[in-house]
Amino acid sequence: MKILFFPVPAHGHVNPMLPLARELVSRGDEVLFYVTPEFEAVVRATGASVRFLDKALSIREDLSGPGGGPPRFQQIIPELLGLMSLGLREAPRMAEQARAEKADGVVYDPIAPWGRAIAHLLGVPAAIFQTSFAMSSPWIQREMKKTFNGRPPLAALRPLLEMQWNALMLELRHGVPRLGMKGMFAHAEGLNIIPVPRSYQPDAELFDARHLFVGPAVAPRGDSGDFPLEQLEGKPVLFVSLGTSPMNQQPDFYKACFEAFRDTRWQVVMACGKNLDPARLGPTPSNFIVRQRVPQVEILSKARVFLTHGGMNSTMEGLWHGVPLAVFPQFGDQPINAARVTNMGLGATLTPQDALTPRVLRETVERLDTDPGYRTRMAGFQKELQEAGGQRRAADALQAYVAARQGPSRRAA
Repeated sequence: MKILFFPVPAHGHVNPMLPLARELVSRGDEVLFYVTPEFEAVVRATGASVRFLDKALSIREDLSGPGGGPPRFQQIIPELLGLMSLGLREAPRMAEQARAEKADGVVYDPIAPWGRAIAHLLGVPAAIFQTSFAMSSPWIQREMKKTFNGRPPLAALRPLLEMQWNALMLELRHGVPRLGMKGMFAHAEGLNIIPVPRSYQPDAELFDARHLFVGPAVAPRGDSGDFPLEQLEGKPVLFVSLGTSPMNQQPDFYKACFEAFRDTRWQVVMACGKNLDPARLGPTPSNFIVRQRVPQVEILSKARVFLTHGGMNSTMEGLWHGVPLAVFPQFGDQPINAARVTNMGLGATLTPQDALTPRVLRETVERLDTDPGYRTRMAGFQKELQEAGGQRRAADALQAYVAARQGPSRRAA
């Protein structure tokens, strides 16, 4: 069986798919990822093959906001819509290239709608791999509207119209059913793989058997490089990371962490992002290791507390390792994760003011580490995560789904 994967070329979207790819390869299946060159190494480490996308099909990493700080959410939305629009425009060309692969099925990220279009053009079954919640939840829809403050930014109007035009052209010229903006996130395929346990999904009772809540698939990504993991042995480790998006460019936050945890009992590992030179933060305290990128999974296996932005990948990896979370959310699903983690007693939410106040940072981390209630609740949730099935359950379902639909889909093509 040969499966084509179409994630958004971003770490938070590629990384969650990698354990499933590795599992399929271990069963003798052939897996191909359509990504930008940045992801070649981590994809090949799973045994999967790579087909390169144009680098234009990625979110710009040089985005910045006022004073060189993180970009505003209003800047991210036009970029994301532009990426989706370009992918839809290029879908027929990519489908012709993919036709030579003679694939049996497609797995795509809903934010990569070109994957859905390509599956239709090839006449093969398509499955969705959500990298977050099932987004058609009414509660999530209400929370996301708060992020938009009722309407998208004016700069998003042009890429939104272009995306709608490209979707219309796909429908008129190639017969690809058109989805509106809301439909792209609410659409369900015959199989929808969701990397959270059902109890973590808001409005879980609304989702039928097509939605498979498999929990996270957590495995090392082979990206340890020269990181000195041995320096973490025998020490209480605090891991600080705001993820890999341009929103991680927050030197004032990292400086507040310096002030909060300098000369304390903590061995702090801080990932500041590839676009922020650690030298901008000033002298590094002796109990800190600061890198632009670090091997997150390996560090979480040794950490006691995780100070995170609350992206789904980071949230699930932290909870999988039983690490309480202090969540400083930035945009998208991150405020939703912060609310879920806090309400379930698995961590705490930091406001922007909290995140820049060393005393609050220190008190929050100490409370998460020393209050036994967090560890007790975490142990119960860890068990649920590990019993959700992960990549093995996802692979079982995907193989059965593709095998059952392969013949009819090919005849329809």
